Amino acid sequence: MVSERRVWIDKQHPQVFRALTGVAAQVRAAGAATGLERRLIELVNVRVSQINGCASCLDIHQRAALKAGVSAQELAVLPAWRRTELFTAQERAALAIAEITTALPEEATMAREYAFARRALSDAQISAVIWVATTIAAFNRVSIMSSHPVRAQKEQHMTDSTPEATVVRNDDKKRYEISYGGKLAGFAEYEERGDETVFTHTEIDDAFSGKGLGKVLAKVAIEDTIALERVIRPLCPFIKAYLDKHPEYDAHVIGKGVTRE
Repeated sequence: MVSERRVWIDKQHPQVFRALTGVAAQVRAAGAATGLERRLIELVNVRVSQINGCASCLDIHQRAALKAGVSAQELAVLPAWRRTELFTAQERAALAIAEITTALPEEATMAREYAFARRALSDAQISAVIWVATTIAAFNRVSIMSSHPVRAQKEQHMTDSTPEATVVRNDDKKRYEISYGGKLAGFAEYEERGDETVFTHTEIDDAFSGKGLGKVLAKVAIEDTIALERVIRPLCPFIKAYLDKHPEYDAHVIGKGVTRE
């Protein structure tokens, strides 16, 4: 019998995937240095992923786009951005460059779109956008060829008759906080070291035990970290145990899909 399981190439050759992640970090820095906002970068990430049909990257980057200030309406109409007035001249130029970088059309189309982009982007910005489109396209291919799964997002309601559980990132205190019924119920502390988010401690108040809040907190914290394109170092036993039970996140975890000392 021949196995139908896809090879997860990021796990098969983690050193190569680590190098690609390093390239992505350099590309983000290059874009920021040219004055391109994170919102624009995420619009490019989403549009290229739409063209390539990468479900995993769309799942990650549509959430990253929302956090960067892109509206749900803008995401909904992004494939038809030319027929709207929702995007700035710079964003439209970046999307045009991103599309030809992805599709590599005939030279006449290439020249026309390049000329259009030059009206709003500098040479350095055009270069940065091309690198963003090229890098996300590489991640698209890694995820598609590996058949990375996309899990359904569960509503963060315990039952119809109980208060809602919400998770927010508190940048000042360097922790993710979960509230239940409007009261702080727990938190997951982290440190940022380079491109790593190091989870150090997770705590749920005894008054809120038995409600599954720790799992909700861990899931949101992990997926937000991934959306920010950071790698995870799980020093916290609770976060580590959660990750051990959810191998779909392995590609972003040090000691699993990411190899470092």
